[in-house]
Amino acid sequence: MDARTFGGFVAACRREKGMTQAELAEKLHVTDKAVSRWERGVGFPDIATLEPLAAALEVSVLELMKSERIEAAHLGQEEAAGVVLDTLDVAKDQRQRERRNVLALLGGVAVADLVILLLDNLEWQGGALFIWGAGVAFPLFCLSGALALLGMGVWQLVNGRPWRRSILISAGLLLLLILLFVSILLAGALGLGPVPA
Repeated sequence: MDARTFGGFVAACRREKGMTQAELAEKLHVTDKAVSRWERGVGFPDIATLEPLAAALEVSVLELMKSERIEAAHLGQEEAAGVVLDTLDVAKDQRQRERRNVLALLGGVAVADLVILLLDNLEWQGGALFIWGAGVAFPLFCLSGALALLGMGVWQLVNGRPWRRSILISAGLLLLLILLFVSILLAGALGLGPVPA
């Protein structure tokens, strides 16, 4: 499936229905920038958006994926299977790209956090490494990683890209941070940790 051909088909169908990009975007709950990207052939919509997009344009999902009008009588089973496989390939590529972006962002945040903290604290002492890791590095990683992923999720949402995974991982990192602080406070209350009761 070619992005430019797909985009041209979407634009033609939208104009045929007398809709603006903003009106189509509103129907799909995406931004008009996302619709513009699709129509310019810069990217594809999220796989979950294909069915609502086809419904808004009053075409079948198969026509949308093939980027041309199809008469039901002329559609062969092999041709339909090929279009479905192309769609699945696009979805797989989107998931892999998103996964790589999340891992690269988290890796970059972790390295930046470690470098900053190591430059700040060059003198190591016996048990300080554990305290430093659990009390400083891990919470800093969770907080900065969550904020970075939240920003990335908002950017993805605005640009019509899959965003839910970034937001969910961001929420998971914040939950880890909260659990760490609760466990430290609980350990202190029980007299097991460095926090006084």
